[in-house]
Amino acid sequence: MSAPVLLLYATVSGNAEALAHAAAAALGARGRRCAVENAADFPAGRLREFDVALVIASTWGEGELPPEAAEFGAALAAPALRLDALRFAVLALGSRSYRDFCAGGRRIDELLAARGARRLLPRRECDTKFKTDFKEWLGQVEVALASSA
Repeated sequence: MSAPVLLLYATVSGNAEALAHAAAAALGARGRRCAVENAADFPAGRLREFDVALVIASTWGEGELPPEAAEFGAALAAPALRLDALRFAVLALGSRSYRDFCAGGRRIDELLAARGARRLLPRRECDTKFKTDFKEWLGQVEVALASSA
């Protein structure tokens, strides 16, 4: 049996967590096993246990990861961590009122690629009204997963 799809979230206000659970429910309804994890409690090295990671990340302050996900981000930055077998997609949440719009999700996207992981699709950046973007992104993820199965 293949590994479940990882839904990994980094959140401050709970939006990323809610979207991760919604994505898991939608994928589960289509027969995909999913695991939902908080980046605050997830050692970056565990990414090697998964074939696919869908990351939903908020941005905090002036372009940082949420404080609880800072340790995950630092571990992901370690050059020794190799994720060559991982495919991923990132949904970045932010507010265009900030200079570093979606920088938290952008950082995770860039670090995953730097560790050798391969993008299922380009990073999607969402402003505060993200429901339509989320639905479109999830539809694109489902197509990408179906075509790579």
